[in-house]
Amino acid sequence: MLSNGSQNDAKFRVRIIIGIISLLSAVLVFHLYWLQISNAEKYSLMSNKNRIKLLPILPKRGRVISADGKIIAGNVCRHKLVMDRCGEKVFHENMELLNQCLDLTDEDNMRISDLRKTKIPFIVIKDGLSWDEYAKLSMMLFRLNGVFVENTYVRDYKMPLEFSHVVGYVSKDVGKMQILSGKTGIEATFNRQLVGKAGNVQTEVNAAGKRVRVISSEDPVDGKDIVVTIDSELQKYVYGLLSLEKAAACVVLDISNGEVLAMVSVPSFDPNLISGRMTYSQWQAIAHDPMFPMMNRAACCSYPPGSIFKIVVAFAALSEGATSPQDKILCAGGVKLDDRVFHCWNRKGHGKINLYDALKFSCDCYFFEAAKKLGINAIVKYAQKFGFGAETGIEIPNESAGLLPSKQWKFLRYGTSWKPYETMLAGIGQGALLATLMQSAVMLGKLYTGNYDFCPTLIKGGQKYVAVNPINREQSAVIIEALRQVCASGTASRSCRTDYGISGKTGSSQVRTIKSHEVGMDQKLLQWKMRDHAFFVGCAPNKNPRYVVAVLVEHGGGGAHVAAPIARKIFDRLTTK
Repeated sequence: MLSNGSQNDAKFRVRIIIGIISLLSAVLVFHLYWLQISNAEKYSLMSNKNRIKLLPILPKRGRVISADGKIIAGNVCRHKLVMDRCGEKVFHENMELLNQCLDLTDEDNMRISDLRKTKIPFIVIKDGLSWDEYAKLSMMLFRLNGVFVENTYVRDYKMPLEFSHVVGYVSKDVGKMQILSGKTGIEATFNRQLVGKAGNVQTEVNAAGKRVRVISSEDPVDGKDIVVTIDSELQKYVYGLLSLEKAAACVVLDISNGEVLAMVSVPSFDPNLISGRMTYSQWQAIAHDPMFPMMNRAACCSYPPGSIFKIVVAFAALSEGATSPQDKILCAGGVKLDDRVFHCWNRKGHGKINLYDALKFSCDCYFFEAAKKLGINAIVKYAQKFGFGAETGIEIPNESAGLLPSKQWKFLRYGTSWKPYETMLAGIGQGALLATLMQSAVMLGKLYTGNYDFCPTLIKGGQKYVAVNPINREQSAVIIEALRQVCASGTASRSCRTDYGISGKTGSSQVRTIKSHEVGMDQKLLQWKMRDHAFFVGCAPNKNPRYVVAVLVEHGGGGAHVAAPIARKIFDRLTTK
């Protein structure tokens, strides 16, 4: 028998052991409570993240449709090979099998391996499987874990060169879902309507990453179609005319509703190439092309408008009472100011000339004198009424507002005062003055529109006339008659004298300061970049004015010889429909 001391010692040890067991049990119970009750939601979510995969289903992007019903930007189905996130062993087994049936390069394998190290839920192995690759994969999918073929839609541009600057292009967002996003043109302006809403599919996967079952799914909502005002056949025709030039642009407007019937800029680019998997060298070739093919010369580039701006100065002079239609000014071939002679394009001079003949023969001296009487503030005032110095509101990103120089602008920009000769240069559309071809077309639209202001639109049904036209009808009638004479017996008569009647104005915009002996020189004798820009803006038919055509040929030389003949061909097509 144990002594009392030994028994007490044994009982004490038992109590210690029981205490330790009780403490450990309490800790265990508390930990179980903490795991299964207090943090049940947290660990359930963590478990579901390993067990449940949520994959997006991308919507079809809305189409861009021309006014005559042609699909200009649509979608084509393409097969994409995707692999879920999986363990390292499964990943390497998958890649070994995939390299047997796909022509994956070392660069592709490196890209896929790098993507696996990120936290994206799935990896795109290859986007755009060929039919042979699709067939081979179909025979091998049962051996692959977490690898599947997904049908996606890519952008398909019809008439890509003709519509590239209007429709624009898309590219994939950097985010996980890789949704196509518009970058330029209509694609960018109406991206929210075109993009739609992504759906998703929730699947259960096993430990190997292989799909077990589909838990739930939500269908995507496809994007909305956009119908543009442009006639595809007219667009194609205009592009064919301009493509004969190195760089040119054209805008065709419907005066009755402000619709843009054609808007072309050359050189152009292929949005199918940019929207696909473009190589670095291909992008560099486009980005560094000295002709800037991605630049929209119709709405996003500004040029000195040259003689077509004389329309604004003539209207301002009539409105301000600086002249009347029959008042004559002597053109002796030049105007002297501060020991400097500003020459008319006709060195011999036009003699005594009124406003009609001044526009008809594009006399520089007449508008030098008119500008001096008006002053730069009055010129700017009426230019703004015609839409210069501000965006026209056309549905194209990055539209240029041009530049209306003024005394305040020059002081803020250069810290110097305005000079009288700068007003004279503005009077013939030169100097610091800049405008877009779209603004020049809108100028004529405002001249011919009735009581409501003229605003252009690229979207069918998008035009709403609400503002009052700021252009006085009495002065407009005088200018319109003068423009009729320009095409009947003036500078544009050789190319624009027709049975249906065209009214318009030619223009030649200097790109440099010319020397005295170069005045009147044949532009073809100069290097291409030293030649004047050629302009023409016109309206037809005369009895029922309906269409405005504005043409720009960069470094084309004379507007009467280069731009006007192009406009004539477009008017012929429009009036013979």
